[in-house]
Amino acid sequence: MIKKLSIFLIAVLTVASLGAQPAERSGSAVYAPRAGQVQVSAVLGSSLYFEFLDNLTPLLPGYLPGDELGIDPIYGNSVGYYLQMGSLNNNSVANIAGIQTKVFLTNRLALHSMFAMQIDVTPQRDYIEGIDLESGGLLDLGGIQWVEGRLTNKYLVNIGSDYYFNNCNGRLFPYIGVLGGFQHARVQAYLPYTGIEIPVEDDQTDPIELYALDKRAGEAYAISGAITAGVEYNILPGLNIALEVRPFNYYYTAIRMYADGQEYNAYEMQFKFFAFPQLKIGFRF
Repeated sequence: MIKKLSIFLIAVLTVASLGAQPAERSGSAVYAPRAGQVQVSAVLGSSLYFEFLDNLTPLLPGYLPGDELGIDPIYGNSVGYYLQMGSLNNNSVANIAGIQTKVFLTNRLALHSMFAMQIDVTPQRDYIEGIDLESGGLLDLGGIQWVEGRLTNKYLVNIGSDYYFNNCNGRLFPYIGVLGGFQHARVQAYLPYTGIEIPVEDDQTDPIELYALDKRAGEAYAISGAITAGVEYNILPGLNIALEVRPFNYYYTAIRMYADGQEYNAYEMQFKFFAFPQLKIGFRF
């Protein structure tokens, strides 16, 4: 089954590449980019968004208004841990970072942009208490656990330019470029009825909802600027793969938390060298 699927994918890629760019020129020039062409690439490997904020839970403040707001710098992980972006040690090729579109203004100069977004919605569900019919468990009705409502969204925008160099290998084209980007991640949490009771005076208990925050929110954002370098190899006219890295990358990142009228902010600046390795699979039209 896997062998048949592989053969099918290879056939589809071959047909698509042949149709993507007409092979009317002879020699190695058939692989060189030309002004007016458009290239669409799947970008693999580079970490999307903030490296340690997969579920965005660290951005949420505590439930109770008396809880300290922010990430404790002594116990657990520091704020900087959650603001780190990209790593040479955590860069799976299976990670699809996004789709990049590139337009060639000249035979060597190209403008490109990439956009990616992820939205997750978890509807909230109230706790339903079970019913004990004193039947020894045979006819008792079990309760229903509560589910916290969540709305999370992440998005990424990159805009840049690449300059291609010619060489004696007609299929291989090195390039350098500049890149600017913006990333944002936000999470909102909604507390349902949980059935949790907390002790109060005179050995009494109250529902936690009387004191807990029913709405919590947090967000993180980053602004980046980078120098990129890569090499593009043309397998067929219209089909190419590229390896790219950022020799220099600057990031300004920030975290914000909101709770009970208070706001918590933390910031970090990063200078990364030879980071964000990427693999690109592109179709040129």
